Amino acid sequence: MSEDTKSATFFGVVKPYRMRISITYSVMLFENIFELLYPFAIGLAINGLIAGEGIVSLSLFAAIWGLQLITATARQLYDTRLFAMIYSEVASSMILRQRDAGKATSEIAARSVMAREAVDFFEFEIPAMVTALITLVGGVAMLFVYNVLAGAAMLLILLPVGLIYRKYGKRSFALTQRLNNRHEREVGAIEDGSHFRVKKHFAALARWRIMLSDAQAIAWAIADFIIFGAVMAVLLVVTQEPGIKAGDVFAAMAYVLTIVAALDEAPLLVEQFSRLVDIRRRVDETEEVTG
Repeated sequence: MSEDTKSATFFGVVKPYRMRISITYSVMLFENIFELLYPFAIGLAINGLIAGEGIVSLSLFAAIWGLQLITATARQLYDTRLFAMIYSEVASSMILRQRDAGKATSEIAARSVMAREAVDFFEFEIPAMVTALITLVGGVAMLFVYNVLAGAAMLLILLPVGLIYRKYGKRSFALTQRLNNRHEREVGAIEDGSHFRVKKHFAALARWRIMLSDAQAIAWAIADFIIFGAVMAVLLVVTQEPGIKAGDVFAAMAYVLTIVAALDEAPLLVEQFSRLVDIRRRVDETEEVTG
């Protein structure tokens, strides 16, 4: 691949923006740290209010809330402008390059939409993945602060749940390839106008989507069964600890629920990552795809 061709690929176009992307991800990191501290700050506030310390008990929570609000708002304003600019560069570069390579209009049109999805991955899915990772690591660490057995219970489930989602990821990638192959034929099927071909095309799209959804549902159900057992164990050990305060119980269970929410979101993130890998290959391609 020549240097000119490399610079026109998806990551070649994105590369000049890497410093600006790193800025938005750095701000997002602080935003997530503030969110992670919410249950801790609320727990302290509850304990302080019950102890009669008054409104001063809310000061830490108010400070964290304000800092998170400022960082989240600033990042959203910055992100919208940055990733709109990146999509403009990626889509125009891809269309011109693949038009010069003699690609069919139907394929280029489909890949233009896919390019939007690839940029959206960097704008939305990567932050979601980082948030999930911070939630898992930070949430488990904070649980150890409140109860060692509770932290250990949530830590132990990460391995089997991770293996389940890893297997789902392989299945998702294979199904995503077939779904995207069909998307690239959509314009051709519509232009053909044949009742049989149009019906066959959209029936195939429905079939691949159903198979993707079924695979996701099965992976989620198996993982959630394991998670349920861990949550019950945490609830039992935390509430039975001698001298436990109401605010500490709230904070511990809030961390458990944030961990559960992150794990529940994992199948969708795995599917989105599979789509990015396949879309990147198609957006960068200059030779005919078969299959």
